[in-house]
Amino acid sequence: MTKQTKNPLEQQLWDLVMATRAGDQNAYRQLLTQLTPFLRQAAAGQLRSFSRTHLAEDVVQETLLTIHLKLHTYLAELPFLAWVRVILKHKTIDFLRRARLENVSLDDENFPEIAAPGESSDTTASRDLMKLLAQLKPPSGEIIHALKIQGASVKDVAKKFNLSESNIKVLVHRGLQKLALLAKDEAA
Repeated sequence: MTKQTKNPLEQQLWDLVMATRAGDQNAYRQLLTQLTPFLRQAAAGQLRSFSRTHLAEDVVQETLLTIHLKLHTYLAELPFLAWVRVILKHKTIDFLRRARLENVSLDDENFPEIAAPGESSDTTASRDLMKLLAQLKPPSGEIIHALKIQGASVKDVAKKFNLSESNIKVLVHRGLQKLALLAKDEAA
């Protein structure tokens, strides 16, 4: 991610993530403090259409915990809010499924998109990510989507694509490197 970004919130959060990775505990507290209201609003918005707004705070806490545990996996070249949105969407769907709404799918077109303040729903980062994934040599984009976005296991993906688990890991590694380059090119 370059210093020149269109969304000031995105840049501010990215700066805090980088400082957090450098060991700045104050930056980490600021990151969580700034993310929490965004997550609360987004979770409530997603859950409203399923009449489950009472689950919003639980979804927010689970999302914050996942961000804490997985922050080291965030690729700095990609938009941070897109990464957060994917985690929030997965946690929301997990809670909806546990609330006996098994028919909720990650691919559900009626699932509300989460837009950052000042961002239109047409330019959401999830769509940008899908465009980037589509630029990868097949089946790398599909494999990365299955593993990193849908949460499938390496074993399941290897079986689906009739490849060895080590081949899947190599394709993902190379694909993520290519994604970083593509994202850097788009940001320039």
